[in-house]
Amino acid sequence: MKFLSRFGSPAGFALVLLLFFLLPFVSVSCDVPDYGEAGADYTGSHLVSGVEPDVPAELQELAGDPETPADLVRPPDPGVQLLAIVLAVLAAAGVLTVLIPQLRTRLLSGAGLAAATLIATVVTMVVAQSNLESALIDGVRQSGVAEQQENMQRVESAINDMIHSEIGFSLMVVVLTLIILATGALGLFGNRLRREPPDRR
Repeated sequence: MKFLSRFGSPAGFALVLLLFFLLPFVSVSCDVPDYGEAGADYTGSHLVSGVEPDVPAELQELAGDPETPADLVRPPDPGVQLLAIVLAVLAAAGVLTVLIPQLRTRLLSGAGLAAATLIATVVTMVVAQSNLESALIDGVRQSGVAEQQENMQRVESAINDMIHSEIGFSLMVVVLTLIILATGALGLFGNRLRREPPDRR
């Protein structure tokens, strides 16, 4: 009960917001010849504000090469700003459930908001990955780097491998799942669990 109540409290939603805004949510990375692995990490702050993530020094140097198309170096737009804002608003509403005086109502409201936030988190990730892939493929096509169909198919496969969900997304899913379990269990069965006499066997 005590363990569940920790995740069932509004503090769980505050943790979700911190994970979203501070940790990488989705990333684009690849092996750059003569430089090693380089890429861009998008946190929730980038997704909500629409600000591009910092470009690593390796890619900044590569961008200075006149033979390198700028669209292949500049971080693509995930195109999920509205979804990210909805996600953040839902999590913030979960924090505000602390203002609901009735415990059962607060817990069940928290469960519903956690489920909605989890759905928004997964949808944001899926749409971001799809948009990033499309943006990178369009950039390659416009640059003329892969003109033949066979080469384009290999490029599309390589681009798909470049896009990853990150630790922020994974931790958010875990915490939101625990919030759903905790608030749901406490809201539905909390009174019953408190009334049951302890087993003295």
